[in-house]
Amino acid sequence: MTSNTPTPLIKSPNHQVLLIPWDTTSPEHVQRLVQQRIACGWDYEAVEGWKVKQESGELNLQWIVLDDSHPERDAQLLKHTSTYPLEAAPLLDSAFSFGGKPRTIPLPQTSFVPVGHICLGPPSANYINIGYAPNEPGMYWISNFYISRALQGSGLGRAAMDTVEKIAISEPLCAKILGLNAINKEDPEMEEKYSALGLTIPPFSNQGWYERRGYQIYKHVEKLFSKVDKTGKEWYWNAVFLKKEIA
Repeated sequence: MTSNTPTPLIKSPNHQVLLIPWDTTSPEHVQRLVQQRIACGWDYEAVEGWKVKQESGELNLQWIVLDDSHPERDAQLLKHTSTYPLEAAPLLDSAFSFGGKPRTIPLPQTSFVPVGHICLGPPSANYINIGYAPNEPGMYWISNFYISRALQGSGLGRAAMDTVEKIAISEPLCAKILGLNAINKEDPEMEEKYSALGLTIPPFSNQGWYERRGYQIYKHVEKLFSKVDKTGKEWYWNAVFLKKEIA
């Protein structure tokens, strides 16, 4: 049974963004996540498998949405949808569960155009078992973080991370440590690799961005990520694992 009290939308501390749960039962939500993962360049083929994890609470994916109070909301939405016209149609806030628990949809039901997505939850059992993530009380993991490439550099990534960190330290999570991983910024094959794979070189290093937010490297892993080019050659990325004490 769901509660009679609607679940509130989660706003960023500076009211620039909202976080709205991904609805695995909505074909429109699922297709939009595939589109955004294609734009991101990673894991679009994994979306179907994420549905079960989202429903169990192993994943807690949420859409990043521009709040009505954002001073440049209309201009930024236009910039996003002009770059990604297939993402122009609004979605409905329709998820009946989140975090593995029933959720009451806020009324009146909200329609929105997501400009990214992010996940906050416990570290995966696989990461813990192979030693990538520490098995510590109060440890939570940020993953699958994407901001529309049309809007990167606009401050939305910072607003989304501020929101997730605030959620993490609040009830009921009361997190003490946040962890995440990123591609190692030291990548001598970058130009050749991205050219062979038909990918756009990122305008900045995610590793450096996280480090500026206070996350510190605790582990290096070689060849964690890979892709195969059209000739059949497999290209690899090394990764860094970072964490930050937040309580």
